[in-house]
Amino acid sequence: MAADVEFLRELSLAPGPSGFEEPVQEIVRRRLERTAVPQTDVLGNVAAEVNAEGHPHVVVEAHVDQIGLQVTCVDERGFVYFDKIGSVDPLLLPGRKMSIHSAAGPVTAVVGKRPTHMIPDDERGRAQAIHEQWLDIGADDREAALARVAIGDSITFAPDFVELSSGIVTGRAMDDRCGVYVAVRALEDYAAAPGAARLTAVSSVQEETRYMGALASARAMAPECVIVVDGDFTTDQPEVEPRRAGGLIELGGGPVLGRGGSSNPRLFALAVEVAAAAGVAVQVKAYPGDTETDAEVLQAAGAGVACLCVGLPMRYMHSPHEVAAVDDLEACVRLVVALVQRLGEVFAPGYFVPRP
Repeated sequence: MAADVEFLRELSLAPGPSGFEEPVQEIVRRRLERTAVPQTDVLGNVAAEVNAEGHPHVVVEAHVDQIGLQVTCVDERGFVYFDKIGSVDPLLLPGRKMSIHSAAGPVTAVVGKRPTHMIPDDERGRAQAIHEQWLDIGADDREAALARVAIGDSITFAPDFVELSSGIVTGRAMDDRCGVYVAVRALEDYAAAPGAARLTAVSSVQEETRYMGALASARAMAPECVIVVDGDFTTDQPEVEPRRAGGLIELGGGPVLGRGGSSNPRLFALAVEVAAAAGVAVQVKAYPGDTETDAEVLQAAGAGVACLCVGLPMRYMHSPHEVAAVDDLEACVRLVVALVQRLGEVFAPGYFVPRP
């Protein structure tokens, strides 16, 4: 299948910070309905499966939530204060255009900033702490502001999606709408020619804050293995040292197979074998510790679940304009489908138990 950049665009432009994922999950549900019957749990996870009687049960999972902010206070002059949802760098905010997601729809806001001329020399070049920054929505006073926004409303970077060059795209929430794209597209491709395995695609919530969506999903489904697809940091950009970041990871170099405690060694080895057979170029990244992905809780669900961490190379993660290569996403779709097909052929009880 050809790449579906419009689907990725739609995913990127929809708001969905952790705990506020409903708008983007509605897009996921509509897309999944083309292939299967999507289900939504009380946390907001969306899942759909094909070949329900197949074995083993393989889950391809990606988190749909993005980093953001939340309204915490409005002062008497109508300025709006906020706290962060997930890992938001305070340096990225001053002067930035934002969207407050109110009950009546998005409200455009600007993060306030003192002019450089008014900042003492010893304070220049430093961002204020999150709780000291504010949003300006053009309100005259507190009453006028609260007529448009409410305490607890979520906030995101203003929507933007651009193709920088052929196949190189940038937008907000590429982490991890790119992963959701892969999970949905893999389900579609597998449904067209299913093997012996059962495949479930999960668009999970709250990864950026608590991993809560993934944990609930794994407990409910109890799969034999989970392929976790998430954004991964490239090291092919200025001021990033590959030797200090798990190795050389390049945009356009193909999906990244994580090697370490959060990836089952037998599943990792099979993925390498399948990638070679399918002609899919992959990169390998060392993970001696925490991957900071849903795999951290997924592999500990029940009596233990075999996980494979698959990264999508991205530049400038957790910024308003994350950059990804569409070819990496499509290569990842092919890898996931081929791996699920192969698992249907080789799986037997105890298959994922590590052996020397």
